Amino acid sequence: MEAILPGLTSAPNIHPMVVHFPIAFWVAGTAAWGWALLRANEDVWRFGLWLQTLGAIGAAAATVAGFLASESLGHGSPGHDLVHTHRDFMLGATALSIGLTGVRWWMRAGGRAWKTGLSVAAVALVGVMSLGADRGAYLVYQHGVGVADGSSHQAPHSH
Repeated sequence: MEAILPGLTSAPNIHPMVVHFPIAFWVAGTAAWGWALLRANEDVWRFGLWLQTLGAIGAAAATVAGFLASESLGHGSPGHDLVHTHRDFMLGATALSIGLTGVRWWMRAGGRAWKTGLSVAAVALVGVMSLGADRGAYLVYQHGVGVADGSSHQAPHSH
């Protein structure tokens, strides 16, 4: 397996591999809902609902993977306090996602006011998600959390 998927087999955990799904689904779902409101298009609205639902499911998987990944860090790791900030933002985004998706499935026949409210909540979701994702990126790029030490094991070469 290592010869076929060296990146996957060398990863310390799967959290970075699953976090991008809810991000993409939430952004696309929010955009679809905005477009559906502007154009009064019920098909696009339903498409956005499915995207938001997939985002909620993906967020649940990313949450589990994130908790498992954080267990391996320890309290003395670089950026440990920021892990809590990242976690809190992303748990908030996940809860908001599950809530707005649940409300939308429950209120299947909701009118324009409901759709506008859910769209505003989806924009807030993307905002909270962006703050949490930024903290996750800071953990990786500033503190090297979840990545190798960055040292090269090969002799330098030139092209």
